[in-house]
Amino acid sequence: MVKQLRKAAKNNQIKQILTKMLDKVEESGPDAGKLLDSKLFIYEIKSMHPPIRLYFKHNLSTAEIYVFEFEMKTSEAEQQKTIDRIRKKASES
Repeated sequence: MVKQLRKAAKNNQIKQILTKMLDKVEESGPDAGKLLDSKLFIYEIKSMHPPIRLYFKHNLSTAEIYVFEFEMKTSEAEQQKTIDRIRKKASES
Protein backbone atom coordinates (compact mmCIF):
# COMPACT_ATOMS: atom_id res chain seq x y z
CA MET A 1 0.00 0.00 0.00
CA VAL A 2 2.85 2.39 0.78
CA LYS A 3 4.33 1.92 -2.70
CA GLN A 4 0.92 2.59 -4.22
CA LEU A 5 0.49 5.79 -2.20
CA ARG A 6 3.93 7.08 -3.17
CA LYS A 7 3.14 6.50 -6.82
CA ALA A 8 -0.30 8.13 -6.47
CA ALA A 9 1.21 11.18 -4.79
CA LYS A 10 2.82 12.08 -8.10
CA ASN A 11 -0.61 12.51 -9.71
CA ASN A 12 -2.43 15.31 -7.89
CA GLN A 13 -5.89 14.33 -9.16
CA ILE A 14 -5.58 10.75 -7.90
CA LYS A 15 -4.07 11.98 -4.65
CA GLN A 16 -7.09 14.24 -4.03
CA ILE A 17 -9.56 11.46 -4.85
CA LEU A 18 -7.81 9.00 -2.53
CA THR A 19 -7.73 11.61 0.22
CA LYS A 20 -11.49 12.10 -0.11
CA MET A 21 -12.06 8.35 -0.10
CA LEU A 22 -9.94 7.84 3.00
CA ASP A 23 -11.66 10.76 4.75
CA LYS A 24 -15.03 9.20 3.96
CA VAL A 25 -13.89 5.85 5.37
CA GLU A 26 -12.62 7.61 8.50
CA GLU A 27 -15.89 9.49 8.99
CA SER A 28 -18.40 6.78 8.07
CA GLY A 29 -16.47 3.63 8.83
CA PRO A 30 -17.84 0.55 7.08
CA ASP A 31 -20.92 2.48 5.89
CA ALA A 32 -18.64 4.26 3.40
CA GLY A 33 -18.29 1.20 1.20
CA LYS A 34 -20.02 -1.83 -0.23
CA LEU A 35 -19.70 -5.09 1.71
CA LEU A 36 -17.83 -7.71 -0.34
CA ASP A 37 -17.35 -10.43 2.27
CA SER A 38 -19.61 -10.71 5.33
CA LYS A 39 -17.39 -13.18 7.19
CA LEU A 40 -14.18 -11.15 6.86
CA PHE A 41 -15.88 -7.72 6.75
CA ILE A 42 -14.11 -6.62 3.57
CA TYR A 43 -15.50 -3.50 1.91
CA GLU A 44 -15.00 -1.67 -1.37
CA ILE A 45 -15.45 2.02 -2.06
CA LYS A 46 -15.50 3.32 -5.64
CA SER A 47 -14.77 6.52 -7.48
CA MET A 48 -16.18 6.91 -10.97
CA HIS A 49 -13.92 9.54 -12.57
CA PRO A 50 -11.21 8.29 -12.69
CA PRO A 51 -12.42 4.76 -11.88
CA ILE A 52 -10.63 3.81 -8.66
CA ARG A 53 -11.52 1.06 -6.20
CA LEU A 54 -10.28 1.10 -2.60
CA TYR A 55 -10.49 -2.07 -0.49
CA PHE A 56 -10.59 -2.06 3.31
CA LYS A 57 -11.49 -4.23 6.28
CA HIS A 58 -13.39 -3.24 9.40
CA ASN A 59 -12.38 -4.95 12.64
CA LEU A 60 -15.54 -5.09 14.77
CA SER A 61 -13.85 -5.79 18.09
CA THR A 62 -11.44 -2.85 17.93
CA ALA A 63 -13.38 -0.58 15.52
CA GLU A 64 -10.22 -0.23 13.42
CA ILE A 65 -10.14 0.08 9.64
CA TYR A 66 -7.39 -1.62 7.63
CA VAL A 67 -6.84 -0.38 4.07
CA PHE A 68 -5.51 -3.13 1.84
CA GLU A 69 -5.01 -1.51 -1.53
CA PHE A 70 -6.51 0.53 -4.32
CA GLU A 71 -6.57 -0.05 -8.04
CA MET A 72 -7.79 1.52 -11.21
CA LYS A 73 -10.92 -0.19 -12.49
CA THR A 74 -10.04 -3.35 -14.36
CA SER A 75 -11.90 -6.22 -15.96
CA GLU A 76 -14.21 -8.41 -13.89
CA ALA A 77 -11.63 -11.22 -13.90
CA GLU A 78 -8.85 -8.91 -12.65
CA GLN A 79 -11.15 -7.46 -10.00
CA GLN A 80 -12.04 -10.96 -8.78
CA LYS A 81 -8.32 -11.85 -8.55
CA THR A 82 -7.77 -8.74 -6.45
CA ILE A 83 -10.69 -9.57 -4.17
CA ASP A 84 -9.46 -13.16 -3.76
CA ARG A 85 -5.96 -11.88 -2.89
CA ILE A 86 -7.44 -9.48 -0.32
CA ARG A 87 -9.58 -12.24 1.20
CA LYS A 88 -6.44 -14.33 1.64
CA LYS A 89 -4.62 -11.40 3.33
CA ALA A 90 -7.60 -10.66 5.56
CA SER A 91 -8.02 -14.27 6.70
CA GLU A 92 -4.32 -14.45 7.64
CA SER A 93 -4.44 -11.33 9.82
